[in-house]
Amino acid sequence: MPFNTLLLTCLQSTQTVLADSKTKVLLKGIKTDETVLVFESDNQSNPRCKLRKFLWDNQQGQGLCDFIVFYANDEQRVICFVELKDNIGDLKKAVNQVVNTYDAFRQHLTLPYTPKAFIVGQSGSVPQEHNESQGELLAKFGKNNYHHDGGHSDFLEFLRGTLNPKKDKFKKGRTGR
Repeated sequence: MPFNTLLLTCLQSTQTVLADSKTKVLLKGIKTDETVLVFESDNQSNPRCKLRKFLWDNQQGQGLCDFIVFYANDEQRVICFVELKDNIGDLKKAVNQVVNTYDAFRQHLTLPYTPKAFIVGQSGSVPQEHNESQGELLAKFGKNNYHHDGGHSDFLEFLRGTLNPKKDKFKKGRTGR
């Protein structure tokens, strides 16, 4: 079961910053009635994590997202697949990584949860990639359950489902709304 593998080999203790090279996502303002568990799933940055081996054994070339974040409050359960890129020009690759991880993960986890995808990059990509990516993410995760941007949005608000599209504006419509 992937959750056992995540708990035993990928769980990061009290992590409030998700980081990969220059790209960061902050987890500030977690409320007392919320649970947030951060799993660093990419075995290149976290060699202890055995998720890749569990999901694909020794099969080469399978894209894996950087983090898997479990979010819960009294009413909801979310599993968010997070990919951080220094250059969002790698948007297609990032989408492939979150989709591939989600597809493999859901084969092993049947609990009721809302899947989400969050992709952050520091510099832009071409608008055509955004349209293609939004279509793929919408088909896989559903409306309001995916987001990709230049790193300016509030990740916790996204997990909660309360991200305000008027407050959180991005160039060229880069959000999953």
